[in-house]
Amino acid sequence: MAAPSFVVKLSDLEHGPKKVTFEIPEDWLARAIAEADASTRGKPGELTVELSKNGKDVLVRGRASVEVTVPCVVTLDPLPFDLRPEILLVLEPRADGDGRDKKRKKPKPSPIGTSPDKSPKKRGKKARLDDEAELSEEDAARDTFAGDEIVLDDFLREFILLEIPPYPRRSDLPSAEESLSSRPLDGPADESKPVDPRLLPLQGILKRLRGED
Repeated sequence: MAAPSFVVKLSDLEHGPKKVTFEIPEDWLARAIAEADASTRGKPGELTVELSKNGKDVLVRGRASVEVTVPCVVTLDPLPFDLRPEILLVLEPRADGDGRDKKRKKPKPSPIGTSPDKSPKKRGKKARLDDEAELSEEDAARDTFAGDEIVLDDFLREFILLEIPPYPRRSDLPSAEESLSSRPLDGPADESKPVDPRLLPLQGILKRLRGED
């Protein structure tokens, strides 16, 4: 396993927030975006973050900047994208012996303050959605760290992958709706072609209805 590339020591935060800037190596970026069928554009990226302690938790805020290409879903031509994912994390120390990672799952709404017959489960779907809507951005970004270092590699990779468009399409291609609207509709048969004799009576009726001689 390769050594992590983006690491900040916990001891560096004891005297206040610490702002750091990392270069994102091209080979690291290539490995990170390979599963999205994306590729680099021949230059490194950049990660700038500020880390600060809030009790035992560590708040990470910042932004990354990388340039990638992703194949068009129609033509497979490489399309360039400049990705600028925002980084937001609230990391808490992982309990000793707990090898599981929270992976930024939203915490469940707390039933504290509700009566026994009005628990979140019994208040219905709308009430649960309202509870989730009240979760702060930091709650949604919660995760854990282990030891005396903050390793950002996995988090950075995830933020970059989330910024890659899932269905990139060349801008000069017609949309699906335009393709359908430009398709010729079935029109009347070409009258220059010979008509089946069995259809002549019907053709005569059609002409009379149209007021033709």
